[in-house]
Amino acid sequence: MLKTVILASGVMLGAAYMAGDALRAGLTPGGAAPAHVAARAEPEETRPGNVSLRADPDGHFRVDASVGSRRVPMLVDTGATVVALSYENGQRLGVISASDRFDARVTTANGSVGAKRVVLRDVTIGSVRVTDVAAVVLAPGAMDGALLGMSFLGRLRKLETSRDRMVMER
Repeated sequence: MLKTVILASGVMLGAAYMAGDALRAGLTPGGAAPAHVAARAEPEETRPGNVSLRADPDGHFRVDASVGSRRVPMLVDTGATVVALSYENGQRLGVISASDRFDARVTTANGSVGAKRVVLRDVTIGSVRVTDVAAVVLAPGAMDGALLGMSFLGRLRKLETSRDRMVMER
């Protein structure tokens, strides 16, 4: 009995600790930065086509990307195959409509969810611009925020991380 109480207490303490970290980092239960969380540091341009990002105190890289002419706060995620947008971001950017079907299946940290494949005409961070970027818009309620995935990052000439810095070069 005592062993069960100690084990349950340990699990609850661990969950509380991780939940506190997630809240301090501005993360949602799905792991993505909420749409209202702005980038914490502007990208520094070292030369045209080359930007440097500084990690937040929580170790994540967040950036305000421009998709077309609209600003979209994104969490840089090298583990995401493609750029992933919340349903609300997709609506705001005009890449989905209310009649669209979310019949593509994608696997997230919270399991399999419906999504719609889209192509973003251009995604820009500072002077780093990539055109025709594959993306998915997740079904309503599946994610809050946006992830800058490998469909953008993989098209860079250079992506380098060192301590609290990330360099992107086009």
